Amino acid sequence: GDPGDTIFVFNGTYYETLDINKSVILKNMPSHDPIIDGRYNNTTVTISNPFVTLKGFTLRNTSGSQQSCAIGCYSSNIVIENCIFYRTKSGIYITNSTNISISNNSFQNNGEGIKLTRSENIQIYQNNFTHNGLGINIQYSSDSIIQQCRATINGIGIFLYNSANILIDHCATYNNNDNQGGIFLESSQFISIVNSIISHNGFGIKMSDSNNVSITDSTISHNTHAGILTTKHSKNIILSSCELINNLRISIHNYQSSITVKNNNIYDSICGIYTENGRCNVKNNWWGSIFGPGFFERKTQDNIKSINSSVTAIPWNYKFNEKSGANWNISGLLTKKPVTSPYERLITFQKKDSDLDGIPDWWEKKYGYSPTIADAHYNLDPDEDGLSNIEEYYTASWNSHPFRKDIFLEIDWMECRTSQDETNKPSQAYIQKAIDIFAEHNITLHIDTGNLGGGELIPYAENFTFADLRDYYWKYFLNEDINSPRKGIFRYAIICDYGPASGFAFIGWDSLDAFCISADIIKNNHEVSYPRQRFIIGSSIHELGHTLGLTVDDHGGNDNKIATIPFTRQWFKYLSYPSCMNYFYTYFILGFSDGNLGPNDFNDWKNMDFSFFKNTHFTLPDEYQ
Repeated sequence: GDPGDTIFVFNGTYYETLDINKSVILKNMPSHDPIIDGRYNNTTVTISNPFVTLKGFTLRNTSGSQQSCAIGCYSSNIVIENCIFYRTKSGIYITNSTNISISNNSFQNNGEGIKLTRSENIQIYQNNFTHNGLGINIQYSSDSIIQQCRATINGIGIFLYNSANILIDHCATYNNNDNQGGIFLESSQFISIVNSIISHNGFGIKMSDSNNVSITDSTISHNTHAGILTTKHSKNIILSSCELINNLRISIHNYQSSITVKNNNIYDSICGIYTENGRCNVKNNWWGSIFGPGFFERKTQDNIKSINSSVTAIPWNYKFNEKSGANWNISGLLTKKPVTSPYERLITFQKKDSDLDGIPDWWEKKYGYSPTIADAHYNLDPDEDGLSNIEEYYTASWNSHPFRKDIFLEIDWMECRTSQDETNKPSQAYIQKAIDIFAEHNITLHIDTGNLGGGELIPYAENFTFADLRDYYWKYFLNEDINSPRKGIFRYAIICDYGPASGFAFIGWDSLDAFCISADIIKNNHEVSYPRQRFIIGSSIHELGHTLGLTVDDHGGNDNKIATIPFTRQWFKYLSYPSCMNYFYTYFILGFSDGNLGPNDFNDWKNMDFSFFKNTHFTLPDEYQ
């Protein structure tokens, strides 16, 4: 086409890449749904000229390399709308650009939906993000708007790093990873979050080393760890006219930061404000009672817990603020399990397969299947360990068994720079302890530290971001192969000195199948003098539990920070939950509870979901409604 042309595309799957270097409009014919399949190339569509519109396509199957994307935008005044992005490293990658509009698109099963770097004046409007490592990833950018977007079942819905003057308006981030969360701000400033719903994430909004952040007229509810978390000397954080209700643990957790909280409704959480080494001005809020905030846990009246902090709470509001919170809702979506169609990863083998059902004859004979009658091995999982018979055969040389539960875990580790006498590689002695714990319940735990085709020392990095961590997952676990057969068989772990947080499970692509352990952060945060290796393996078993579906809303003792404070009501309540999922016991008890110690105990073993690491969802249980 010539500059200024409109090019219509008919139905069909087009296996090609495009370089758009003219100012054109490329769109689908009405009622047609063309597909552009990138055939695992690095970039499917490259836009290098201004004034380009791309509309009405499904884009899928990029490579897994660092800068791989379905659409790469390297110019300005570009419009992308009504598209579907599926199975890409990055759906849209924008760099050094201005005046770009991205609207009415769907991003599903991508490393990230939109990646924005060193750009400005970007409008992201009415897009949906589901099952991505990061929904929106904005770095070193400014003066942009995210409006009327929804993000669910992502690692992080919206992630901002070193960015400024960003407006997040009328957005919903809900049911995202309960170890990550809805909106994360790192080293960013002049951020406004307005009239938004942040519900049932791990952390609703997390701010690290950020300042001049305004959160207004928003609903922050049912988040599992904290509705708001401020860390690393964040300051000038203002939270006003918001509804902070029913957060499962803490509504506002302030650590080494300064925050002003005014004219909000804060109630029905275990703890309203938990502040450590920080400053909190929390005057003029409704706390669920005319008597203001409490200092002990009560059913509706929220309380304040303060450690080495300055807190000002007087005066408080004597009545509920009718105008607080978002002026809209997402009724029903928190408890609705999404309908997804996970990609069928095909694994093929070369050995004799008489019935052509995907499994060689010798394996079928060994385990009682007929080599002449085809079986649906891609769907058969007789031991219910989340691995199909195809995947069991793939791992046969590593002693898997189709009638006994297997868990495969690859561990990569970074060099330890704390001491020449320490290492981040788990010791064989502690690995064996973990294996024995699972063996007692007839589960075979296979840990790969170089003996099962993966597991290696990877280059040192310090204080890397959540976005960096996602890239490590693609580079060292997937080996930049979007069709890696290890995906869906192995879980993945990185052990390092200092990472984005102490220890947490994360979504590197589309499911909760990975975790990161920051050994130095964990060791420095605990007064007990356990060996470094015990901290590593204790944290690893805990985070492995999350990939087995043991999430915070399963049980009140799971990931409950308040229950680690002696003599609190939560501490007394969950002393009878002897599990590594209970923070109080994580490094003391290297294992899970069988639920035999009364009503406040929980049977972890019975409630494990072995397929959770590949069929992840975070719906809110009915009991919390």
